[in-house]
Amino acid sequence: MSIAMAAMRVPLRLMSRQLKRALLLVPLTIPFAELGHLAAYGVRVPASGVHVYYPSLLQFAGGALGAVLLASLAVLALARLVSGGTVRRKPWSFPLLFAGLLAAQVIVFLVQEGLESHSLPGLGTLTIGLLGQQPVALVAALSLRWLSARLGPAARALSSARPPVITPRPAAPLVLRPVSVCQAVPPATRVRARGQRAPPL
Repeated sequence: MSIAMAAMRVPLRLMSRQLKRALLLVPLTIPFAELGHLAAYGVRVPASGVHVYYPSLLQFAGGALGAVLLASLAVLALARLVSGGTVRRKPWSFPLLFAGLLAAQVIVFLVQEGLESHSLPGLGTLTIGLLGQQPVALVAALSLRWLSARLGPAARALSSARPPVITPRPAAPLVLRPVSVCQAVPPATRVRARGQRAPPL
């Protein structure tokens, strides 16, 4: 019975790990899909009609991706400064990353197109979406695979790092030596000339 329970824990652990990765990637799917939307319809997006909202959405997507990238690089740089380098773990699977991102981005693209046209997207829209989303999904999968091998160990190194303890140096001991203000000055002896009498005592 215990062997069966242990055998069931391994797939559950793997499933929970894959689920965590999927939940981590869900917020990034929308900004990636908007970049793919831009690639699908060319660099010039019309500012009127159904795409009147798109420049603002694209600006938000670019800002969100830039903030995530800067935060990730800051964590890597801090971990290198604190611990002098981190151990890399096995990166995420590139085919799974690419396929998952591409599928999620195409779904977001099709939902967005359906809401804009108030109808179900056709085969032409699906083809344009696939062509536009593929390069973005490829670059995103490569970047996330590179970060997956480094970001987790770097975050653990930062969380387990202790701040350096600065011990103050002991001050040099202060030795006080007595100094006499008035030193006894020997009385001046008068030199007597030859034949001179000494003064009476």
